[in-house]
Amino acid sequence: MKKNHIILIAVAAGALVLFAGYRLVFSKNQVEIMAVTGATPLAVKQEVKSGTTLKVSGLTKRVYTFGADALNAFAPTCMRTREVAPDGKFMGTYRYSGIPVLHILEGVAPKKAENAAFDRPLDMIVTFENADGERVHFSYGELTMTDDSEPVMLAFDRREVLPSEPKKDEPYTWNAHRENLKGLRLVCPAEPDTARYMDDVKRVLLREAEVDNSLLPVMRKGAKCVSTGLSVVEKGKQRPVMLDGVKRAVSDGWVRTGHGKGYKGISSAEGYNLASLLAKNFPGCGPKNFFLFVACDGYRSVLSGTEIFKTADGRGMMLIEKMDGKKPAAGPMLGPVNDYFVDRDVWGLSHIMLIEEVK
Repeated sequence: MKKNHIILIAVAAGALVLFAGYRLVFSKNQVEIMAVTGATPLAVKQEVKSGTTLKVSGLTKRVYTFGADALNAFAPTCMRTREVAPDGKFMGTYRYSGIPVLHILEGVAPKKAENAAFDRPLDMIVTFENADGERVHFSYGELTMTDDSEPVMLAFDRREVLPSEPKKDEPYTWNAHRENLKGLRLVCPAEPDTARYMDDVKRVLLREAEVDNSLLPVMRKGAKCVSTGLSVVEKGKQRPVMLDGVKRAVSDGWVRTGHGKGYKGISSAEGYNLASLLAKNFPGCGPKNFFLFVACDGYRSVLSGTEIFKTADGRGMMLIEKMDGKKPAAGPMLGPVNDYFVDRDVWGLSHIMLIEEVK
């Protein structure tokens, strides 16, 4: 066998692992430790269970139905979670294998009505429904435009993460879930609680939020406009935005890459913290609400209250007054500066509408 071309075959819990083309060196002690502990890594390849199905429909070109074989064809990921219920109760530590929702949505073609107020999916709501008819809701953008560090996922395998040195003669009881998953579990690792986690997901629906479009600018694709003022809209009434007492926000080293046209620059931005601005202008609003941001040319983006008020990415969101030291030429600008793509930036922002309830 040639030098630097050693093949190592290791069998652990039925998993066959090949390392070819590399020279791997183990000391005698390391080999003995591996043999004595019999440790099996939790992050081994799992499969979607036979009989699992998922249907994606709504404002789509067709109904997409995925069986276990089709779901197994998606690139999976493995994530650890520390789960806390909405009431603050600790629910345990787990390792999930699952499919990032982005991977599924990338292959689903949205299709709106010909007379839709906006021709892109960025103002859509994505609803997950389980076998009991329960629903949880996301903005389309938070599933497709954010980065991959903590993706919302449909998990098909769950293992407990247990302490390596538990107390002697005392069972570990902090994990509320001992059993494996029977279907698909919606898991949201970036969120501080399990309010949007859901078991036995069966359907995903893409739809538009129901809003009164008579109060909003009409879409004028390709038009150049300047927003001369920003209004907030609630319960059919609009009023000027209030900025007194709203927290300031800054961002440096903002790498701007568009989904359609690619690299746009690395910028600094300053303005107002978005969560603070919304709390000021819509008293009592919060994670259960959605917000529609509309530009003077009709460009739209929907953001969920959960991502704005409860996530680390949301804490960086802002209403931009200056970018690279200058006022944006089109006027105020929505800036979710931690997104992977900049497509949810709304230039020439003219209206912010509160969507009180999504069913």
